[in-house]
Amino acid sequence: MFKENKLLLILIGISILMPLILPYLAVSLISIALTLFLVLKDKKSGLLLLFVYFPIRPFLIEMNSGFKLLGDILILFLFALTVFEYIKNKKPFSRLTTYLVTIGIILFCIIGSISAFMTGVELKAVIFQNRAFLITFLMVFIVGESTFTRRDIRRFIGITIIMGILLSLHGLIEFITSRTLFVPAAWENWNLSSVNEMRVYGLTANPNVLGTYLSICLFTTLYAYHSIRKYKWPLLGAAILMLGVLFLTYSRGSILAFGTAFILYILLTRDWKMIKMFVISVVVGLCIIYYPANAARSFVTQENPDHERPSSHVEDQNKEKEKEQHEKKHPSSAFSNRFKEIFSDDIIQKSTEWGRLYVVFKGIDIYMEHPVIGTGFGTFGDSATLSYGSPIADAYGLPEEMYSDNQYIQLLVETGTLGTLLVLFFIIGIVVHLWKRRRETLSPVLFSLIVAALLMALFYNVLEEKILTLYFYSLLGYFLYKERHPLEDDLSR
Repeated sequence: MFKENKLLLILIGISILMPLILPYLAVSLISIALTLFLVLKDKKSGLLLLFVYFPIRPFLIEMNSGFKLLGDILILFLFALTVFEYIKNKKPFSRLTTYLVTIGIILFCIIGSISAFMTGVELKAVIFQNRAFLITFLMVFIVGESTFTRRDIRRFIGITIIMGILLSLHGLIEFITSRTLFVPAAWENWNLSSVNEMRVYGLTANPNVLGTYLSICLFTTLYAYHSIRKYKWPLLGAAILMLGVLFLTYSRGSILAFGTAFILYILLTRDWKMIKMFVISVVVGLCIIYYPANAARSFVTQENPDHERPSSHVEDQNKEKEKEQHEKKHPSSAFSNRFKEIFSDDIIQKSTEWGRLYVVFKGIDIYMEHPVIGTGFGTFGDSATLSYGSPIADAYGLPEEMYSDNQYIQLLVETGTLGTLLVLFFIIGIVVHLWKRRRETLSPVLFSLIVAALLMALFYNVLEEKILTLYFYSLLGYFLYKERHPLEDDLSR
């Protein structure tokens, strides 16, 4: 185990631990250069490093801004190596038709960029947004042109489970100590309402992102439990821990999306035994993680009454404080209320006036005026809009730093009917591939992940969510790889 992961551990030490211990930009640049040199010796360890880096990227950047460069440079380097090896080995050009399904995303980005320039978006904002959409998209080709063994698959599963455990343990400590232990100083001083204060943000710095990641890790753990003969009890313990912390994120979108995807996976595979482990994980996770964590948090808070949490909604502070006290006494109500609030009149009214429904209604109005190719990237609630502003904000009365939190309306507004249809072409193309190869083990996994992403797109900008897209595009690349080749160690049998 140690021998096969020796280089990966060295990579983690050089690329992550060294810049954390010595948080200087020069050290970060040196570590990146050394990382790329080692990746030349072992491309697969470089691939696995991405699944260590991206889940904790916000934390790393907070500690050292030089970490911003690591993920992008590593992916671009791996992509360049892939292209070089493709040309060096004189692989036929016709083989690229394997990736024909990806043309939808590429054309979508072209449409969004052209429309953005026509609207008056700055070049740097267009480049910034294309990077947000395409950097993890390159994983399709990187993974698709790599060769794998069963040992490589086990390493990937192991890294995912280990990182899920680490982020869950950290999230549990963060929750119990009210974000005062093992978090950057700046995170302790976040201005959060008491409702969001009760949620676990973790090293991802976002409860919804953490919920998404733990859902992926949980599914991977359940899959490993039924696929790998060893480590049954540790895997069960890991699933219980992840599920308990997943509940503490109170991430409605992630839980609903992946819960639906899990049910779909069970129906497709008829793996009824997995339900048993899942139910056990839910019940035990609530009993030994969720409820005890709430009790521990209440105890710690009572022991440290001087620790005041700032609130960004001063006018609602008394009301929220009363609600928080009730939820501390009844932790189960805190979880159930998060789902009941979706359909409450108060939440719907607020959402319509200045929330998600407002964004949807305003987006439909803008789309009706630009129905063909939209207003372009960097105009309506994407990452570029947050960083550079929107040239149409004044014309349509859009709030500053608006984030759409709805992938569908963002697609319609920024790329119009044409761009939306191109993304739809991409999704339908994958589904057609999956249907043709529906008897393969990976097909129901990838299909369930697509369903989860489609449901999450109602609440988040999923195409910009690095963790979800990293896993999705990597699985897609591996799926396309297996269309041509079996695993290397299968060939030797």
